[in-house]
Amino acid sequence: MQTQLLDGTWSLSSVDPSAIVNNCSYFSNINRIDINIPGDVHSTLLDRGFIKDPYYASDELSTLWVGQNDWKIERDFTYKKSEKKVILSLTRVDTFACIILNGKEIANTDNFFARWNIDVTDVINDGENHIEFIFTSAEKVAISRNAELKYPIPCSLYPNGSPNRNLVRKPQCNAGWDWGPCVMSMGIYDPVKLIGVNEVFVKSWNCIPKLIDHNWICKAEITANVFEESDVDFNIHLAGRDEHTIVHVKPGKEYYSFTFCIPEEDVELWYPAGQGGQHLYPMYISFADFSDKRMVAFRTLEIKNNITMGGKELTVCVNGKDIFMKGVNWIPMDALYSRITTSRYIKLLQSVTDANMNMVRIWGGGFYENETFYDTCDRLGILIWHDLMFACSTYPSEEWFLKSVEKELKYQILRLKSHPSIALWCGNNEDLGALTWYEESIKNRDRYVMDYDRLNEGVCGRLVRELDPSRVFWPSSPCAGPGDFSDNWHNDGSGDMHFWTVWHEGASFDKYRSVKPRFCSEFGYQSFPSLSTVKSYCPEEQLNLTSPIMEHHQKNPRGNSIILENFSRYFRFPNSLEKMLYLSQAQQAWAMQIACEYWRTLRPYCMGTLIWQLNDNWPVASWSAIEYSGKWKLLMYHAKNFFAPITPIGYIEDGKLKVFITNDTDKAEDVKVSVKFSTYRGEKVRQHVFRVTVEPQSVLEVTSSELDDIDVTNTFAYLKASTQNIYRESVIFLTEPKKCALEDPQLKTQIRKVGKGFQIEVSCSRPAFWVSLDANSIKGQFSDNMFSIRPTAQKVVTFTPESDDITLEEFEKNLSIYDLYWAGY
Repeated sequence: MQTQLLDGTWSLSSVDPSAIVNNCSYFSNINRIDINIPGDVHSTLLDRGFIKDPYYASDELSTLWVGQNDWKIERDFTYKKSEKKVILSLTRVDTFACIILNGKEIANTDNFFARWNIDVTDVINDGENHIEFIFTSAEKVAISRNAELKYPIPCSLYPNGSPNRNLVRKPQCNAGWDWGPCVMSMGIYDPVKLIGVNEVFVKSWNCIPKLIDHNWICKAEITANVFEESDVDFNIHLAGRDEHTIVHVKPGKEYYSFTFCIPEEDVELWYPAGQGGQHLYPMYISFADFSDKRMVAFRTLEIKNNITMGGKELTVCVNGKDIFMKGVNWIPMDALYSRITTSRYIKLLQSVTDANMNMVRIWGGGFYENETFYDTCDRLGILIWHDLMFACSTYPSEEWFLKSVEKELKYQILRLKSHPSIALWCGNNEDLGALTWYEESIKNRDRYVMDYDRLNEGVCGRLVRELDPSRVFWPSSPCAGPGDFSDNWHNDGSGDMHFWTVWHEGASFDKYRSVKPRFCSEFGYQSFPSLSTVKSYCPEEQLNLTSPIMEHHQKNPRGNSIILENFSRYFRFPNSLEKMLYLSQAQQAWAMQIACEYWRTLRPYCMGTLIWQLNDNWPVASWSAIEYSGKWKLLMYHAKNFFAPITPIGYIEDGKLKVFITNDTDKAEDVKVSVKFSTYRGEKVRQHVFRVTVEPQSVLEVTSSELDDIDVTNTFAYLKASTQNIYRESVIFLTEPKKCALEDPQLKTQIRKVGKGFQIEVSCSRPAFWVSLDANSIKGQFSDNMFSIRPTAQKVVTFTPESDDITLEEFEKNLSIYDLYWAGY
């Protein structure tokens, strides 16, 4: 078998130069420009200066024409025939492309998520060849399909959005979302492969060990196209064992398997982050002239959906251990595919475990990620809640659509099922609830329910159960579980829920404590990016939250208003842009702390919280915990603390301060808990100390303190929890911060360069709250942030820059320090 990559420099031209002459006259004479493949049209035009950066100012609007027109990508290449068959293998072709080889049309693609294996044996020349991809605008196809529908298929639309996105199998957020731009990209984002084979072309292979009677039963499965009858070698090496058999293959047969067993004691188990090691074993396989390697793990995983405590649970059980899921939702890393890199994947996913999280949810409006994503999750122990790629819409149930989805899922499920990090397959994001969103589906519910069922159960559920029976098919997020078709929107009694009452409906933060989810897979609160990120897209004269550019980089119609309204609800209103940016991030972090900490205290009734969202796909005001640049928002630092395995939790309920201790470890912990009340001048009011034992994988209520004799406007609570190896702190306001008599903490810093990084010692004269450090344009990460300190205990924080050549003078010049008093007092 030989593989030749056609990556590198291709030529890009307009299919119809007259259609784009008003936007780009360069192509009017059929001129061509170089394009790098893998790559996309937008990035190529941007690199040549033919379009403006869609991420800057409102220049997104001036680039919409790119996705509304048709493009051609082509190249010459030389090929030397040496095998009997030649296959052109393609993935992530975006989205509608007519492929022509040596003047002959060989395929038409219609699905971004599918793989295309095209037999070009009789078309390819032994020598010089010419290949063309003629891309048709997905927006034009969607509009055309919509005009041909027998009845409307509605979907949710967003500012400047491309219409009818739900009628094409392309990442749905490419059409714009309430956090992302409309960039209807075109291009080829994976290597273009010519594969020469003689007997067998392997399309996929996988192995999922299954524990039976103290032995791991390993079934290696291969799907392949066979071109001639023969006996072929089937060789496997795994966990120190070499296995071999001879397989008789016949043309047309596509499935082969080889089963062997490994004793339980011969391997170590794979666990999610924080629960044990992530032991991975290289598995080598050869089948005829095909050979490959992937990492395999030994672990059991069960999604419990039993009726317990009055409803259906959603509990993730790994290796017999029920684990509380702490995590985030993942959206595509960039709207421009050429900017997606391996290093960015690794950095973002490392941030997940650094913040004491153990799960990400791949949201259904994006795409199935590349191997780097899944390999990194396997290595770091990040479990994946994996939506299939449908979101916030109704979808067609015509045969042409269902067949395309079937092709997509047969490829993606078989490609990904060996990854131990994947916990479950979920049919869609909010499509079950969406049946109640649109006038058409409300008036004719039966029709749209039937469409939903044909797609979601008839294709998605059927294929998951058929191709990956090792995992649960969770019908929709949110829902009550398999076989339950009740609308679970904001239903906290069964399965998973999405809770958006605080953000979308303007409820107060304490509303998070009004629901008791079994598993909350989506909830969030917005903030603005930091000042350095804002300046990367906003001209100086537009640095005002209600300026046209700042509002353009807020895709949620009421987003800025909601943020500002809650400033006035909870805080003394900030009087500068910089203070507003800081306070928005502190407010976001506080809101998520209130939700996550309360729901953690409900364990085992509640067994999971997934914050919306981890990342941004362009610089924008959004629900993200990490800015587009990779800089952690205050939420990410705060999550590192409120998701810590052992940590104190406190909140006010019915005039009492309730205090809890969590323990997400496998051993009982003896914990000393201190509950101290202090004035904002730093004077001690009273203190209680408790010594408790917290059982493994549990939460314990420590105390419930009356506040009747406390002046809540001049007093805060300070919680400390310590074991032999752990010391954790938490501060609780006893009323809204705006009512608190904060005093100027008179913050001071001392900065030293330590190795390639910096050490910052922060001290105060009065208690300081939500102290936050910002290195501005210097990329790197602090060891802690958004912390509170007292005059008797200064805080030492380290900053690790990404660059090795940052001087002390440069760091001191860029460092800013904020706190709650500075923001509004």
